[in-house]
Amino acid sequence: MANTTTPSTARTRQPLPAVPELDTAIVGAGIGGCLLAARLARYRERAGEFHPGRVALFERAHRVGGRLWSVPMGDGPHAMGEGPHADLGAMRLHSGLRQVLDVVDEAGLTGDLVPFDFGRPENPTHVRGVTLRQRDLTDATRIPYHLAAGERGLGPGDLVLRAADALVPGFTALRRRHHEALERGDTERAARCATAFRTRRGRATVAGRPLRWTTYADALRAVLGAEAVALLHDTGGYDVAYSRENAAEQLGILFRTPPDAAYLTLRRGMQSLPLALRDRFTTAGGTLRLGHRLLRVDRAGSHHDRAPSATTPGAARPRYRLTFALEDPEGRATGAHAHVYAHTVVLALPQGPLLRLDGDGLPFTPRLRADLAAVEAVPAQKLFLLYRTAWWRGLGMTRGRATTDLPLRQLWYGGTCPPPGPARDDGPALLLAAYPSGPATKTWEAAREPGTDPTDPGRDLVGRTQRLLARMHGLPRLEDPLAVRLQDWGLPPHDGAWHVWRPGHDPDEIAPRVRRPLPGEAVYIVSDCWTPDPGSIEGAVACAETVLREHLGCGRPSSS
Repeated sequence: MANTTTPSTARTRQPLPAVPELDTAIVGAGIGGCLLAARLARYRERAGEFHPGRVALFERAHRVGGRLWSVPMGDGPHAMGEGPHADLGAMRLHSGLRQVLDVVDEAGLTGDLVPFDFGRPENPTHVRGVTLRQRDLTDATRIPYHLAAGERGLGPGDLVLRAADALVPGFTALRRRHHEALERGDTERAARCATAFRTRRGRATVAGRPLRWTTYADALRAVLGAEAVALLHDTGGYDVAYSRENAAEQLGILFRTPPDAAYLTLRRGMQSLPLALRDRFTTAGGTLRLGHRLLRVDRAGSHHDRAPSATTPGAARPRYRLTFALEDPEGRATGAHAHVYAHTVVLALPQGPLLRLDGDGLPFTPRLRADLAAVEAVPAQKLFLLYRTAWWRGLGMTRGRATTDLPLRQLWYGGTCPPPGPARDDGPALLLAAYPSGPATKTWEAAREPGTDPTDPGRDLVGRTQRLLARMHGLPRLEDPLAVRLQDWGLPPHDGAWHVWRPGHDPDEIAPRVRRPLPGEAVYIVSDCWTPDPGSIEGAVACAETVLREHLGCGRPSSS
């Protein structure tokens, strides 16, 4: 079975120019690092608005994008960018994510935004051995769950809002007023609604404990019946019944999501965004170095700055020494090391890579270590299968998500982004066949053969997936796929697909400390992990924007 590969990045592997030192070293070429690099390069081009020292972007992998990773599936023209793309990581936006949509526009990709199909009424939900259509989930006579009297007739979305209103009185009304105000451009009213929500959330308790100290799973069990929680868990695709995330922060994410959000994606996959930002950076003369795994950061004395555009000409600037281990495209150490000097260091890294840096270097303190541990990584896997034809069309499905309590958990017909070319009724068709996360990943981990190619699930696992798909759809068997692609975000060098806040922690307190862990030092951390929206493109973009504005003197660029 064929696997897919990412396009060559050979053009980015040029030697680092011989400069005495960098003005800014950005480590991590995910969406946050690429945005920082592109934005700084733009300011550098505009004389007098940024220090004229060099900017370089360093990435451990031999690709750009981090947890935005899109690969074309199949051979021939499909591998040339005109066929289906598999989003191995983040795969969608919604219309309320204004900062991200501004960056999409900045990158010149607004024309590539296309609708992202989430749930559709005709799509199936297979639970407790019964296959229903999603439109049937509000029919108490058809679902195999015995809901309490006040919960009968409520679908999963209504049950979530019922729980939210029980935990934070007035949640649903405040949320709707907040987003209506944003749509009208009434930012003052929207801010008042958001403040009222935070105040009520701060007062909320579960069994006498503050909501912030409660897991989301325990909060749901406190206000919903056991069968209602099971329904949410089984039909929602995520393991909410075992969720260890902070209930207050989960409700915050729900509050910030518009009630009638329109979901979007990019035609060639979400990795298009960091790739476009990378191209803007390198075109402006920025340097990109792949295969560089950061080991440590040390202070290396000061340097006398005579640059005319510096904030304080003639002042001593901090100077840092970065030590990298070089790795080949397979992630194997080459034995070579590189040392780079910079006046500003931005670590655009998630929790795991930060914690693996040498602990006696910068920017570690006991306070920072405690703050980094305030979030927890969530494992997830995605298995894509490319078929000769879209067999699901004969069953009445075209696009969008289906869910199940089988180990598949979630699947997307047609993949998660429409092919870039014209719509076709024939030809190869992509299925996101399994998307387990959290504890559900353990079933798949146990079935994997040790030491195999991490991108190839192996014949046995594909066969098992085929049997589960056939059972869910009432089919005797399925034809073998043309190509497969597995991504396990729990395997090295990754630690998880996204992060959640642990109970007892408040991002409003922790996020500013993480962004600049050492006052007086020009070492910053940019990551979605320690934001109110961990695991999201919005979180990474918002954190990068804050560091650019508050610490690097670069606000949002003008449209000119």
